[in-house]
Amino acid sequence: MKILHVGKFYSPYKGGMETVLRNLVEGLLDEGLSVRALVSSHDGPQREEMVAGPVTGRAGLLVRAERIATVHSQPINPALPVLLRRQVLEFQPHLVHLHLPNPLALTVWDIMSRLTPGRMPGLVVWHHADITRQKLGASLLHRWKAGVYQRCRGVCVSSRSLAEASPHLRGLGSRVQIIPFGIEPQPWRAVQSTFADGFLFVGRLVQYKGLKVLLEAVALCGPEVRLTVVGEGPLEEWLLERLQDAALAERVCFRGACSDNDLVDLMAGATGLILPSLDVSETFGLVQLEAMAAGLPVVASDLPTGVREVGEAGRTCKLVPPGDARALADALTDLARHRGQGREMGERGRLRFDTLYTRRAMSRRVFRWYEMILNNEVMV
Repeated sequence: MKILHVGKFYSPYKGGMETVLRNLVEGLLDEGLSVRALVSSHDGPQREEMVAGPVTGRAGLLVRAERIATVHSQPINPALPVLLRRQVLEFQPHLVHLHLPNPLALTVWDIMSRLTPGRMPGLVVWHHADITRQKLGASLLHRWKAGVYQRCRGVCVSSRSLAEASPHLRGLGSRVQIIPFGIEPQPWRAVQSTFADGFLFVGRLVQYKGLKVLLEAVALCGPEVRLTVVGEGPLEEWLLERLQDAALAERVCFRGACSDNDLVDLMAGATGLILPSLDVSETFGLVQLEAMAAGLPVVASDLPTGVREVGEAGRTCKLVPPGDARALADALTDLARHRGQGREMGERGRLRFDTLYTRRAMSRRVFRWYEMILNNEVMV
């Protein structure tokens, strides 16, 4: 089976979609599929690279299209139509798997499929998230995007919440497949935390991640609650100013961007991970999987998205109302004072991760979904 993935960016670019795409490409190669990926370059000119399944060494091709600009998180790649057509003709994939939101790639695909009806491979979509922050653009795209979804062979999403809530997925019925994200267990699985060094926040320093509410919550806690912030983004200057406050200066450490190895070291002492996001822009929270693999309890916002489906409330995580600093402070204080409870939640989280959220589990589910589509076992 030959699959062509089309995404925004690829590792080493840091982002949720990019992490999923890399794990899926590598996992499918290890499952024996022939895989290529077409993405935007984030740091240089157009080029081709080899990628490989980490277990089998099976090789695939990664094509990075030159990017001339980025507009509202959308890379602009003038050569994308030529590169996509070339990959379709040369590779002759059984399916093209498009990772969305990515309006440019969706537009290119739609135009090509209309100009050459019957000569393009089947299209499947991974609907990673709705467009929530560019509301005007999302409104303008909605009807056209819904039409493409109606014509594609199938759509997968990471959670039941997203499948039920997204307006783009209404009316698609059995063509929507729920496939949870998965990541490579290492290096997270090797962590044995002491639970002694305080809580971790890991994420982009942007409004919807809830950092302002988190710092408010920490200020409400006693000295037993300490926090390390990992990430970068537009709120960095605000954060540094906020940390001049005497109530936070001694208990909050800002580490900036960290490598995976540095993050492993931080997790090895962490009391737990905090995901205090404020709205449905947070559809899953891959960092939860890293924490669960490391055996850490998670404190997360109880959002009506996949965030609340990743763990099991009261068993592997604590869920608090989004934006409620007092409730967040109470949850953090409880875990800081009862570390045995945190250890038990972390171990249950590890078992849940091993069962549901590994790269291999995701890849095998996607492989089976492809087989069902190509064998016409999914209604279209």
